[in-house]
Amino acid sequence: MGSDDQYADPASGKVTGRALADGREVTALAFSPDGSRLAVGDTTGHVTLWDGSLRHRAGALTGTSDTVSEGEPEAVEALAFSSDGSTLAVGGANGTLRLWDTEGQQLLGSDLPTPGDEIRSLAFAQDGGTVYASGPYVPLQRFPVAPDQAVRTICSRTGGGLTEAQWRTYVPDAPYEPVCGD
Repeated sequence: MGSDDQYADPASGKVTGRALADGREVTALAFSPDGSRLAVGDTTGHVTLWDGSLRHRAGALTGTSDTVSEGEPEAVEALAFSSDGSTLAVGGANGTLRLWDTEGQQLLGSDLPTPGDEIRSLAFAQDGGTVYASGPYVPLQRFPVAPDQAVRTICSRTGGGLTEAQWRTYVPDAPYEPVCGD
């Protein structure tokens, strides 16, 4: 077992071997704010979720592993949990930025629109409504991710949202709701 799969207890100095990323090279780590989960990113783009004591695997995410059709997979370079631990931001070596639901272990929406430069660090604002990303070529990027902000953006770009006829066409399974107000 390589040194990438070991961790040390600073208090005791004891080094413990644990395949945190199934033997793949670990490239990013992040604890949830309450310490109950650890996210481990690796060179193949996968993210493994562990309980905070590193005793039990809590799940696995495809992370950025499926973003490249040819060549090497996109390594995970940065991870960050939202303040409530319900969302994990995953940043990749090729600039992919994704949000994951940590409970359901599902991708939330589509990739966030980055310039495509490597993402080396991620952080959520305290209220969870914004993700900040930075890398070697783009000092700081700000991504509003709160649902109410998304609704405001969509409403302003569409000039007021969907008409009832458009709603029936695009959202036929739900009753009409004017999401942009009057």
